[in-house]
Amino acid sequence: MLPSGDRPHSSRAVRRAALSVTAFAAAFAALTACSSSTGSATGTADGKAATGSASASAAPGKYRVLPEPCAAVTVSTLKSLVPAAKDYSGTAELTYDTDRRVGCGWTGKTSDGNRYLHVDFLRVVSYDNTVSDESQAVTDYDEKALAAGIETATSASATPSDSASASTSASSTPSASASDSASALAPRTLSGLGNSAYLDDVLKTQDSGVHRDITIVFRKSNVLVTVEYSQWSTDNSVVPAPQELQDGARKVAGELADQFAQ
Repeated sequence: MLPSGDRPHSSRAVRRAALSVTAFAAAFAALTACSSSTGSATGTADGKAATGSASASAAPGKYRVLPEPCAAVTVSTLKSLVPAAKDYSGTAELTYDTDRRVGCGWTGKTSDGNRYLHVDFLRVVSYDNTVSDESQAVTDYDEKALAAGIETATSASATPSDSASASTSASSTPSASASDSASALAPRTLSGLGNSAYLDDVLKTQDSGVHRDITIVFRKSNVLVTVEYSQWSTDNSVVPAPQELQDGARKVAGELADQFAQ
């Protein structure tokens, strides 16, 4: 038994120890409750965010694969448009993702100069969960059309005054024949080809020669298709006729459009 003089000191030590244990237990309980509450709130927020993100995701594009470009144009068409080509199997364009982009080209010769045909397929993919692949393809097509000087439905609704000025300008042309000739060469939209299409005709004369480049771009859902058909010659006096080249480019574009299932 301890001496009577030490008992008060022992009681105080025991009380202090008990109080310390109680305080620690209370602090631990409070910390656990706080941690549990925080985890629950975070989980709920993440769950809502995940659900919101999933519901906001736009649908993927209709077309997930692309046609074989070097086999997309019939041999009979190739022989008529690029005669005397060394190889009608074509030269595939070098790309690093054939699920996204493919192309092929052919080169031939005529008595008036060299001919070159190139086709390109681009599957548009949107990296914005709120924008569908097809909507992105519409935007990309409109940008190409505007760069070629062609008014699209989007630009027309945004700038009605430009349409009015264009109409005024067209009505003030010197003669009907001049207007017809100009319209045949001017960049313009095409009907009956994909969801939307345009044609661009560019004639360039340089010291090295003269060449005419016909470009047709059309959109089929989430895919953009480009046809380039050109003729060039070192003789500046030989100007490539526009109608023959335009008709050839349109024939190729029609065959490419047939590659896509409805």
